[in-house]
Amino acid sequence: MSLRLSLLRPTISRCMASASQHSQHSQHSQMQNIISSSSRGMTILSKQSGDEYRKQNYNERMSKTGRPVSPHVAIYSFPITALTSIANRVTGVALSFGTAGIGAVEIINGNGAAMALMENIAAINPIVATGAKFAVAFPLLYHYLGALRHLAWDQKPEFLDNVSVEKASYVLAGSSLLISVGVALV
Repeated sequence: MSLRLSLLRPTISRCMASASQHSQHSQHSQMQNIISSSSRGMTILSKQSGDEYRKQNYNERMSKTGRPVSPHVAIYSFPITALTSIANRVTGVALSFGTAGIGAVEIINGNGAAMALMENIAAINPIVATGAKFAVAFPLLYHYLGALRHLAWDQKPEFLDNVSVEKASYVLAGSSLLISVGVALV
């Protein structure tokens, strides 16, 4: 757009200079020639039409144009590498909150309170105990295995191609899930 304006600027300057010599009608026709010679026409909105445009919502405006509405992020399929990257960050935050929670229980209730809390959770029901163990094991294992993957990439940058990174992402997700289920069932 700025390139187009920079190309039109000398022509507009010549028109403005010659406008003082010609009548108002001549100036108008020269400006119309400049506008029509550009590759894209200009849309000039009056104040009233601009106000009406702003009153319409996005869907109404798009339905009048007959063009499809842009797809929503819900139908976009994230690549596995993006999902594993997001999951690595989420598990890191979960581990931080979990550690802070255990520390808070120990500080508030005294020495051994966190262990007593874990024993009470385990005593409730075997299903609850298994779920609690999985809730601790998965973030810990996923984040740890993700760190090992990054360490390997740091040491061997030749593993950083699209195919290898995608395979490593599937291996990370699958292995951490399987090991976490195994740990939770023990």
